[in-house]
Amino acid sequence: MKFLFYSLTLIVFLSCKKEKTFADDIVLSFPKDEKLSFQKFNEDGNQMGTSLIYIGKDSSVIDVKYYKYILPPPPPPPKKNENAEEYTLARKKFEDSIHNVYKDFFKRETIKILETKEELYDSLIDKKLSIIVKEKDTIPLYAINYETEEIKKYKAFPVFIKNVSTETLKIPVDAKSVALYVLNDNRFQYIRNSDYYTCITGLARNPYFELKPNEILIYSFPHLKKGEKRKAKISFFKAKSKEFEISVDGEIIKKQRTHSYLQ
Repeated sequence: MKFLFYSLTLIVFLSCKKEKTFADDIVLSFPKDEKLSFQKFNEDGNQMGTSLIYIGKDSSVIDVKYYKYILPPPPPPPKKNENAEEYTLARKKFEDSIHNVYKDFFKRETIKILETKEELYDSLIDKKLSIIVKEKDTIPLYAINYETEEIKKYKAFPVFIKNVSTETLKIPVDAKSVALYVLNDNRFQYIRNSDYYTCITGLARNPYFELKPNEILIYSFPHLKKGEKRKAKISFFKAKSKEFEISVDGEIIKKQRTHSYLQ
């Protein structure tokens, strides 16, 4: 009888033990004394900065610094009577000064963007990508206010994505690459913390960046204002995370301009 009891106890322990993932050995480094706030609904309408922290191979420690943009904005035209050399020097001086102000929060390097006529979404599936969501963790999400140039610091949680295929994946440039879906009326509904839309023109048909085999992406997603606990998933194009629980204010769900659901 005792043997049966211990056997059942062991089975329950093993079944409840959390499965180890590739993300467990990665430490995200950032100042622990920073004052972080919840991002208010629609607060990011006049802000610059991406939610992408890292692209590359597994690393034991990664600084929480963000890419300022995926697609760099076009530089301003040269001033009147300014030759090419003067313009290049002036642009470098300006970019260096900007970097010195924001170097603790944003990366200097840019992302190499390529172009293709291929349709890329359908190739990014569960068999090729592993998504780990650490919704109970809190890391800073930095954003720059366009008008005041103030750095905003929000509470966010990390999302780890790994290329588990043997091929180099083409990752489309898409503002909602990491998308949150919460359970609402028995369906997982796409949730944004904003009701504004941006329109980007002048791009190649399908701009993308590459993710090689075993390389990872790390994004952040802002913690939403707390409310009712709901089941949720993170999607990355056609790939989806395992189900997890999140607390979200029901008003955010009501404010959604459009309704789309996880397929």
